[in-house]
Amino acid sequence: MSKSIPKIPPNLQILKLTFLFIGTGLSMFLGAMIVGAWLIPDLVELSTVRTPKGWFLAHLLLLGWATMVAMGASFQLTQVIMRTTLFSKMLGYIQFVLHVAGVIGLMLGFYTHIALIIVGGVSVTIAGILYVYNLLMTCRKRKEWNVFVLGVSLSLGSYLLTIFLGIAMGMQAALGTNAHMYEATFHSHLWFGIAGWLSGLIIVYSLKLLPMFYVSTKKVTTSGYWIIGLYHVGVLLHVISIWSEMQWLAHIATGCMVVGLSLFISYIFAVRKYRRGRLPIGTVKVAFYLLPMMFVLFIAWSIAKLLPKGIPNLTEGLIVTIILGWFSASILSYLFKIIPFLWWPHRYQTKEQRKSAVLLYEMLPGNRMTIELIGYLVGIVLVVSGFILENSILALVGQLIAVCFVVIYLMELQKVFRY
Repeated sequence: MSKSIPKIPPNLQILKLTFLFIGTGLSMFLGAMIVGAWLIPDLVELSTVRTPKGWFLAHLLLLGWATMVAMGASFQLTQVIMRTTLFSKMLGYIQFVLHVAGVIGLMLGFYTHIALIIVGGVSVTIAGILYVYNLLMTCRKRKEWNVFVLGVSLSLGSYLLTIFLGIAMGMQAALGTNAHMYEATFHSHLWFGIAGWLSGLIIVYSLKLLPMFYVSTKKVTTSGYWIIGLYHVGVLLHVISIWSEMQWLAHIATGCMVVGLSLFISYIFAVRKYRRGRLPIGTVKVAFYLLPMMFVLFIAWSIAKLLPKGIPNLTEGLIVTIILGWFSASILSYLFKIIPFLWWPHRYQTKEQRKSAVLLYEMLPGNRMTIELIGYLVGIVLVVSGFILENSILALVGQLIAVCFVVIYLMELQKVFRY
């Protein structure tokens, strides 16, 4: 009688695909941080990021770094949340090739010809459609509706709108469409990309990841629907206010987002309060405290926008804080847990191997890496201060500090693979 072939767990079935996305994203992040040492001082002197250099750096960080890692991690997290397997690995690989090609096309296009921007944008768009289809079909396999499906679906919708609006911007620039339409498209692109897509994804996955990492008894209830719903309604109303020029609608949008985020902050502190585990959680504490800090910054920004003269470079400073501070530090923080979680079952597959296996929390030096991540954030604070104060030297010093700590942090992170 032949021996039955052991079933490969879902997380191991797509391990190569996941690490392909995460590894490429980390490489692009490191490249963006190094290149930023040359580009950021110039952007500070120009007092704007709306230049080819700014577009280059922003898209390398958002499409190349944050989105690549989000895609790779979401394949695994969707399997865990929905308790199923990814719909299609092949689609994932095709999407990877198209997305990387599109990002490279965009990068070259910002310095050469607008046609490359359009070609790169189309490639990214096709990749995005494949990604959304793959995830939605994965969720459909379970035919289950919950707060995570809602949150991920809304974030995916924002992602598609972001890339469609990006294509529209390229066509408007090529055709010389009136400035008002271009500005409305640009600001909608920012709201859907930064607030709807990446911020929304961090929020919805934090609802699941933080209780797991803290080993907390606090679970998502119906409040999760209010958190996700109010937040995304606020994003959508902000975009509508841009096109309709109804300022009062923007105030309602901000109110929706503030209420939703208030519920979210209350939830994460309840997660920590009802923690059962006492094992060290490492750099996750950085991601935890960044959430209320960004909430306070969002409120401060919203109030400052109401001032008659406003504050120069405030919005640029907030965007840099979100991308380099919140997005990047949160992703690095969560990877501290995600990478060992994926690698450990691959490295130790049999019962015999697991008896003498290293424990998950022992695979990385949590306390040291937490200090390194805080050091990175100190550098980013100096970069943002440089933007607001229009001091290019301060911004350069901050960027160099951030680069040094990123290199050290990534060197620590790869120690997982020594086992």
